[in-house]
Formats: sequence, structure tokens, C-alpha cells
Amino acid sequence: MNLYRAKFIAPILFVLTALLIACGGGGDTPQTGTAPPAAQPEATQAQTPSQDSTSGSQGATAPSGSASDEPFRIGVMESLTGPGETYGNVALQAKQLAADEINAGGGINGRMLELIAEDSKCSAQDAITAYNKLTDVDGVKIILGTSCSGAMLGAAPLAEADGVILFSGLATNPDIADAGDYIFRTSMNDLQLGIDTGEVIWADGHRRLATITETTDYAEGVRRTTAEHFVSLGGEIVAEERYASDITDFRTQITKMIGANPDAIHIAAQAEFSGGTIVKQIRELGYAGPLYSEIVPVGATALEVAGDAATGLKAVTAELDPANPKAREVLENFRARYDYITLPWYLGSAYDDVHIAAECLKQTNDDQDADGFRDCMYGITWSGAIGEGYSFDDRGEVVGLSNAVVVVLPLDERTDDNQGYRILGQAGSDAAVGVAPIAAMPASTEPFRIGAMDALTGVGESYGNPIVQAKQMAVEEINAAGGINGRMLELIAEDSKCNAQDAITAYNKLTDVDGVKIILGTTCSGAMLGAAPLAEAEAVIMISASATNPDIKGAGDYIFRTAINDDQLGIDTGNAIHVDGHHDLATITEATDYAEGARRTTVARFEELGGHVVASESYASDITDFRTQLTKLINAEPDAVYLASQGEFSGGTIIKQLRELGFEGPIYTESVNTGPEALSIAGEAATGMKAIIPLGLTNRGEQFLKDFEAHFGHVATQPWFQASAYDDVYLAAACLAQTGDDQDTDGFRDCMYDITFSGAIGDGYSFDEYGEVVGLGNAVVQILPVAERTDDNLGYVSLGQAPTP
Repeated sequence: MNLYRAKFIAPILFVLTALLIACGGGGDTPQTGTAPPAAQPEATQAQTPSQDSTSGSQGATAPSGSASDEPFRIGVMESLTGPGETYGNVALQAKQLAADEINAGGGINGRMLELIAEDSKCSAQDAITAYNKLTDVDGVKIILGTSCSGAMLGAAPLAEADGVILFSGLATNPDIADAGDYIFRTSMNDLQLGIDTGEVIWADGHRRLATITETTDYAEGVRRTTAEHFVSLGGEIVAEERYASDITDFRTQITKMIGANPDAIHIAAQAEFSGGTIVKQIRELGYAGPLYSEIVPVGATALEVAGDAATGLKAVTAELDPANPKAREVLENFRARYDYITLPWYLGSAYDDVHIAAECLKQTNDDQDADGFRDCMYGITWSGAIGEGYSFDDRGEVVGLSNAVVVVLPLDERTDDNQGYRILGQAGSDAAVGVAPIAAMPASTEPFRIGAMDALTGVGESYGNPIVQAKQMAVEEINAAGGINGRMLELIAEDSKCNAQDAITAYNKLTDVDGVKIILGTTCSGAMLGAAPLAEAEAVIMISASATNPDIKGAGDYIFRTAINDDQLGIDTGNAIHVDGHHDLATITEATDYAEGARRTTVARFEELGGHVVASESYASDITDFRTQLTKLINAEPDAVYLASQGEFSGGTIIKQLRELGFEGPIYTESVNTGPEALSIAGEAATGMKAIIPLGLTNRGEQFLKDFEAHFGHVATQPWFQASAYDDVYLAAACLAQTGDDQDTDGFRDCMYDITFSGAIGDGYSFDEYGEVVGLGNAVVQILPVAERTDDNLGYVSLGQAPTP
């Protein structure tokens, strides 16, 4: 199917459908069929949805009240015809997709969701007409829209005066921020877009800028904020040209701009057709300098019109995170239903708006309660297609999202999957600036090659192998999505066997034979401490998902970890034992760096709080009978026993033998002994044991667990550490996207120190000057009776965040 043709057919069929409805062919009966893209505007009628809104973070319970089987009715105002039709129809299709998912999942509090769509035509007057129809005739109090800033600014004063919610996924003009208490948007304010664009142009070395702008609120807002920031940095605007939306030939304005001898040209368009034509005519008139724009000139229609003339054009725009499973799911579902993708972020924004609306309707249970809906919006934190953990400030502006910089690819490299461009990085990052036009950049088809060092055999094999599987799954996802800057990612795994000497052997193989400079690993602390001095001396990156010993903190500038330092584990464990009222503690510890680090920090905190350690025993990793050590512990008459193991077999056996020898008091441990092998060996003896493990996963992490089980046919047995390993691959991919070179460890290191990441194990975490993860925490879990242990609960229940005395 030709996606460009489909988008222009849709508005025409919308008008025809609307006429049929007006003549009695529609009614209010919910539509259950899935229409092709061209027929989709039947969404002006009630429709039926799918999938719950658990992508959000509210989880609200419906308020009590009288039951109703009437649908919740909300309005939609999009540019279905006019200059914004290429994205207005996409937004409507995305909203209908979301509504159909919700209804297919049972609706909202058991009631269906009906969308009533009107054409705001990308203008203030038509938006007012659409608004009046929705509010006066249809009686709606919640409207999702509009596509265009001018339309939003036209309707917003009426909505504010009437106490009607107006919620846009696309309108970006800065003035919307002051429109009132009932006005919200997931689209980012052009103030930020202007700052980001001005920064990119300046950082690329340009000092003389010419601009050409469509005379609409959106385009003028982009131009104004970009020019203001560029000038504030010391740049000069040497020419400013504008055009009306009905103009189709721009040679006069372009000739004037070229005559001003600019270093670069910035284009701000409302319509894709005009944006693409301007790009094409600029090149036809001989201008060979760099071009910059916002999202519209890189839409599918604009790039088709511009052809190869658009190659190398840079745009600052919102982009979906390819690592976000919700974003991938939405795009896959949209493509499956409509057979094309364009402007993916705005598609995702419109989709999220429906699910956010559904969440607030779930809370208020009343589509006429705009005040309750407004209060819900101010209080909500959402994770969806366009980002994780975003919210709205006191002006209804979205908080927690950011722009990216993209560069348009040569014509023969543009595909439906890459949308015709490549993401250079987040706006403001080193990767996003100082990049030559694509035609001048040396191309490479060689994969990025990185290493993995994990315990594939030995005492850590029960968690080392699942960790490698998580890393490989992440690599496969990245490659399936087009790789990194168009290049595949290759992971070379070696067995570090959970000890220093084997880790050094694995390290030397990866660096000397395979030539890698970036290594994800190790699984175990002893292995990490063995290899880290070599890596630091040779400027090789090491990132561990699971090595936690405190001494790793001082290993050097090239050493990082997403695993939480055992200093924190010890504090949290000591706190938990103290808070539970125990004063005399006995410990038994495997003689490894990890287990000893966990014991040492736990004891230090417990004693700091006034506790006493009445007995301490340790054992070698090859021991299988622990009765001698355990008898000594029991004879010391402790209130509680603390167990730190490297291997699940030894941990499970100790728990079993401890109960067999008659100790009935509480047992505390770390994460190893919550693994499936340990619990299987310990059996009922483990019931009631408490462990301190890293705090739960994000929505993205929960999706990772589902994908892992689907991929490998079994559950993730160490979910947090496997999710940590999964994140490590995506962190590496993000830094490789910036450096473009798997041998540039200095650039990679600098990226790691600067990065703030939202992934499976947390939102907005980062790394301090020691390469230690910041922004994560631990939880307390308790082992369930054998009869209650399942694959889903992994044998334990969370008691909440680790306590403080």
C-alpha cells in the first residue's frame, strides 16, 4: 500500500462518512470492525477499544457510585483536512487504535469509550466551529486536540471559560502554556524546541542564519524561539522570509535568502507539502549549505516531495525511544492496522492521550466532571509510548520528555522502518552536534563489537547464564530495530567463572584476540576485581550488572555498574535486622569477594545500631556439608542468622541444614538465596526467610520479563539482575550511538558519566564520579511457603522498600 496516497484519501472519505452519518447512516452504535486506514474516520461514531491502561502509573480504583452502561463520550479535534491533514489523520487513527484497545479490554469501569471526532482544519475559526459542535450539540466536556497550534489557541479561551478540558498531543506554540487550568498537552513547548535548535545550529559552527517560515502560529513559534536563542548565543539572522499556507512556489523568498550569504538555513513549516517543496527548491537554486528544520519537513510526505534534496537535513524533534517496549508495541500495532508509519512520536503522543484520558475517567467515573479530570491530570505520572514517568506542571505543560536531533538519509537508504532519517542523539548531547552532512560522512557496515564476561560455569552459573540471555535478547531487539546508526551490534561472550583468574583469562581473550574495548560484565565481584585493574590500565570499559562488592567503587574511571553497591545492601540489611528487634546476630559467609562484602557491610551497620555479632563462620565454595559451622552458630544462641552465599546450591543447603539442626529463629540473606535453585534445595526450610534485594522493576522492566519468558520459554529467575544486564546493553547502545566508534573508550566513558537513563530497573538513574549507579534502591522480600511459590511470584512476596530505623 502507498502510505502517501492513503493519507490523502483518508480526509476525503472522512467527509463522505460524515455526510452519510448526517443522513441517518451512522447512529451511536459502537463499531467493532477494524477499518482500513482510508475508512478509519468513522471514528466520529462510538468505537470499541483494547488493552488496558496499565502502561500508566496510577492504577486508580473506580469511585463508588451508581452503575451505568452508557459509554464515556469524549471529543476529538484534529486537522482532517487542510495544511495539517497529513498528521491530523495520523493522530486520529492513533487515538482510535487506543480507544479500540481500551474497549476490547473491557472498557473503563465496565463502560465503553466513545470518540466523537470533528475537523479543526488547522485554523482558529474552524477549531471554534468544531468546539461549539462538540460542546453544544454532543455535550462533551473533555476534548482531545488539536493538531495545530493556531487551532488550539482559537479554541482554548472558550474551553477555559466553559470549564472544558482541552488536551493536545501535537500543538506546541509557547503561548498555549498560559491558556488556563483546563488546558494540557503531551506535546513539548516550542520554547524548548527553539533552545535545542539554536544550540544545535550554533554548536555545528554556524554564525549567519537565514529563516523561512509559514505564517501560522506553530511555525512562527518555532522560528521565533529558535532565532532568539541563536542570537543570544552570538549568532546573526541575516534574512527572514515568510509565506502563506496557500503558496506553492517559494523561489522568490529563497533567492533573497541565498543572496544574504547565510551559513545555514532554518525552515519552519506547518504543512509537509510546503516544507518538502522548499527543501527541493533551495537545492535547485544552488544552495549547498546545511539545512535545519522542525518535525514537519521530515514527515513522509515532505521527504517524498523533497527527494534526495533533503539528504543531510537536520531536524530537532521529539522521537520515540526504540528501547521503550511500549513504543515498539504501539508502532507495530499501528502498522498492522493501517499499513504505514509516519511521524511516530506524534502518533505515540496522540495514543498516550487516550490512555491518560481513560485513566482519569476511571478515577472520576464521570465524563462531565471536568474539574475532577483536571485534578487527575495535575496529579498523574504516566509511562507510555512517548516516555516513562512523565507528568504535567502547574500550567498543564508536559514534564519529563526531551527532543532529539535527526539527520535525513540518502534516498536509497530511507525505509519504512527508519522513517527516512537517523537519530543522532538527544538534543544537547555531543552526538547531536558537529556532525557533517550524511553525504560527507564515511559509511561503515561493520558491526559494533562488544564483549560480555559472565559466570557461564562455576558457582555463579545459575545467574550468569540468565544474565547472558538477557544481554543477547537486548542485542537482538536493537538489531531488529535497525541497529545503532544503521550498524548491527555484535556481542562476544566469554566465561569468567565467578573468579579472578578466569576473569583475567576471559578479559585477555576479548581484548587481545577479539580486539574489543567495551566489556559488559562481570557477573561476580571477585571476577570484576580481578579484571578491573587490567581494564583501567588499558582504558577498556567494563560495566557490570551484578557485581556489588564495595571495593569496585575505587576501581577506576573506566569501570561502571548498574548493580547497587553492597555498602547500601549492608546498611539496608543491618537496618532490617535491627528494626525487627534482634540484638544478637550470627553470620555464615561463603569465602568470596561478593559474599564477604555483603557480610562485612551488614555487620558494620548492625553493630553501629547497637547490635552484637555473637558468631561468624565462613566456608569455601567447594564445601557441601555445613553442619560443623552451623552447630557453632546455634550454640552461640543468636536471635537471628545472616547468610551470604555466592552459589545457590550452598545457600539452599545451609538454610535446609540450619533448620534440620533445630534453629527456629529468623534467617536473613541477600539475593542469591532467593534464586530458584536455592529455594528448591531449601524447600520448606526457607519459608519466612527475609532477603534484601534491589527494588522492583519499571513498566519497561515488567515488559522485559514478559518478552524474556516468550523468547526463552522460561521465567527470568533473577529478574532484577537480568533486567540490569538488559539495561546495560541499551546503555552501551546509547553511548555507541554518540561516539560512533566501538574503540573510542574515552568518548564512551564521558557518555556514561553524563547519561541519565530510564530503563528496566529504574527511571532517571545515572552514574556518579566513581561509576556507581545513582537513583536506585533496595527492597525487603520474604519467602513464601512451598505451596504458595509460583513462577510468577518467584517464591517470595515484597514487604516494601528497605526500612530505616
